[in-house]
Amino acid sequence: MTAPVFSLTPPSAAVMARLQSIPGARYWAAIGLVLVALGVRLTVSSAMGNGYGYTCFYPAVILAAYWLGARPALLATGLSTAIVYAFLGPVPLHWNVDGKGLVALAFFLLSSLLLIHILSTIRTQFALLANTHARVEALATGQAELFHEHAQRTTDHLQLISAILQLRAREEADPMVSRVLTNAASRTLLISRAHREFTGNPDSRIPFEAFARKLVQASASRGGLAADKVRIAGGDIDVPLEHATALGLVLLEYLTTLKSCASATSLAVILADDGDQRTLNLVAAGDIHVAPPRDIPLFEAVSEQLGGELLITRGATGCGVRISFPATIQPVQTWEPVAVSLH
Repeated sequence: MTAPVFSLTPPSAAVMARLQSIPGARYWAAIGLVLVALGVRLTVSSAMGNGYGYTCFYPAVILAAYWLGARPALLATGLSTAIVYAFLGPVPLHWNVDGKGLVALAFFLLSSLLLIHILSTIRTQFALLANTHARVEALATGQAELFHEHAQRTTDHLQLISAILQLRAREEADPMVSRVLTNAASRTLLISRAHREFTGNPDSRIPFEAFARKLVQASASRGGLAADKVRIAGGDIDVPLEHATALGLVLLEYLTTLKSCASATSLAVILADDGDQRTLNLVAAGDIHVAPPRDIPLFEAVSEQLGGELLITRGATGCGVRISFPATIQPVQTWEPVAVSLH
């Protein structure tokens, strides 16, 4: 079983990962480390004299244990012992039984085994730590994504509640109640914007065409107008999240309305950009009985929330919904002081 790679610089980590993917490569790498140590030993042989010299082979054992694992390190230890004792002793290719040589051999073997054991333990603990860290990081990332999604939905729902309150205010006959509802709608929208800032994306913008296409597909999967009967044209226009929520609300509402129309009915969704003004056109065509939006007050409330104007037209073979609104987010409506308040 290959050991995990950790605590390495990126180039070394890539090399180690590559070695571990090749069967037997770790053992050949250990042999290579021993040969490098042998080259160093031969280079400095004049300074070390003609005798036992295990010192130059310790780095090979240590690096093999740290980079390659316990078994390659044991191979490096055995190969180093054979080379030094058989070829670099006082009498090459001869079994040397002098006390000095046996002590040096025993010390090298014992210290190498201790190093391999310690470094293998460290590798195992580091591997456990890395796995634990990866699990914790994945959990934290998942929780952060869930929190962000929940926060975004809360923000969108608050914006929708603001539009509904504004709608109720327009329908209310009592001026006092209407003012209370209008103030509540304004404050709810303000809370929605503050909540969007809290989630860290107050200035985020999304491509309208891709966003509308996702809404159409989601609506079609739940019984709305078939996705192949909807044509979307938004170019590369990006809209703020608050505008996307409002425009998505009216689009979903009209898609739900059109699902009961004749099968020949189609819908064109067009967002046009004219500098500081934008226009959303929903053009339903294909049948004389194409229905206009059922919840027109909701369309009016959303248009008012956008700071824009609503125009609904009927023709011989279709219906058009046009919402013109500023490209920038409009300030929250000023509150009118009243004796009571919803919040």
